[in-house]
Amino acid sequence: MYKLLFIEESVATRNLELKNLNTDTIDLCFDDAAVTSFENFDFMEINEIYDCKIYLFGELDDAGENLKYIKDVTIGSRYLSEVANEKGDVYYINKIYVSKFINAEKILNYKYTRKDIIQVNNVVHPDFE
Repeated sequence: MYKLLFIEESVATRNLELKNLNTDTIDLCFDDAAVTSFENFDFMEINEIYDCKIYLFGELDDAGENLKYIKDVTIGSRYLSEVANEKGDVYYINKIYVSKFINAEKILNYKYTRKDIIQVNNVVHPDFE
């Protein structure tokens, strides 16, 4: 669960500052759902708590952060892989194939440039429907 701390509005997009209530991690997440759909995340209010899924926009790269592969999941119509960092923060990335990395611990290196909000409660980002 995440608490919404702050919203930075732009013309068509916004950044959401979310606090993971389990790990105390603060994530700055990009939200462009309102650009493509009337069913979006505009209902979110500061200091309220939400069940959020965060997508890491990036790729497998040896210079990236160590993440543990958990399992494959489906969000909307997209097939993704669920991963976690050493602190226990759970994120989602494009589906990977376990054969792409050999480590028995299922540790991969993932370099990302942005965190995107892809689901809040039961509302899925339009790009993932």
